[in-house]
Amino acid sequence: MQRCRPLRLWAMSLLLGLASGCSAVRSETADYARTPVLFVHGHGLSSADWRPLIRYLVGIGYPSEYLHAVDIVPNTMANIPAATSVIAPAAAALLVRANAAAQGGGYRGEMPQRLDIVSHSMGAVSSRWYAAKLHPEVVRTWVSLVGANHGTNALCRFTHEAAREMCPAFATSAQTHPLQVALNGADGAWVDETPHGLGSDRPGGPRVPPDSRRSILYLTVRIEPDRWIAPERSAVLDGAGGIPLDIPAGVPAEETSPGNFLFRARVGHDPLLHHRDLIRLVAAMLAVRDRPDVRHAASADSGARR
Repeated sequence: MQRCRPLRLWAMSLLLGLASGCSAVRSETADYARTPVLFVHGHGLSSADWRPLIRYLVGIGYPSEYLHAVDIVPNTMANIPAATSVIAPAAAALLVRANAAAQGGGYRGEMPQRLDIVSHSMGAVSSRWYAAKLHPEVVRTWVSLVGANHGTNALCRFTHEAAREMCPAFATSAQTHPLQVALNGADGAWVDETPHGLGSDRPGGPRVPPDSRRSILYLTVRIEPDRWIAPERSAVLDGAGGIPLDIPAGVPAEETSPGNFLFRARVGHDPLLHHRDLIRLVAAMLAVRDRPDVRHAASADSGARR
């Protein structure tokens, strides 16, 4: 969550092409069987922060038209407006663009109907609102990188609405912090933190199971220490996971609870997005539902679409 970076006001004509068009590495063959990916930046940042990850994904076969990073303007926008006015239309436009690219590329398989989301910091909150509350049928895999999933005390010194939503972490009052309580519940009024998720929820807690239209793999990554996510356990979600993930060789990460990963490299909150091992880990997370055994099981168990 970088505070000192000046706000970038991008032209609307670049909204759907900026992040994908900046890739310097191109694969020889675009794989239109992939799932499109939408990237959501954090508080005070912009789409430019996703360039290294997008460049890497293009290099391993993602069509550039399948990759789009949003710009939330202003980049301190409250989370529900960000989900409804930025993320939702960007997701719809990305699927249209991906389908056109697949058709134009001569692809004869199933056209993209769902997408994956990779989010950073406070972008995890707005994108989880989109996935959990607005369009769960659109989201296949949701990845949170150092996400403020239960708020963060690091924003308590700021006064804008998004910061007030996040402070304090683990807020329990629906009157003062309705966003946090709607996503995470409170003592005596728990909710499913990962609705339609593939993972197992806490014993005795409410569960919104996946079904034939909605099945989401929730995954989180955190670092310790993290100066912007306080406490760091805010990043962890109950009910994440549900599909075994093989961490790429040499990546300093461990799964500390189902679907929740601790990245052990010494790297800061914002520089994390540029770390090559983190990029490899995210690529593995996006690929896990493409495994033949996983796709077959999902089809057999719930009839879920890719």
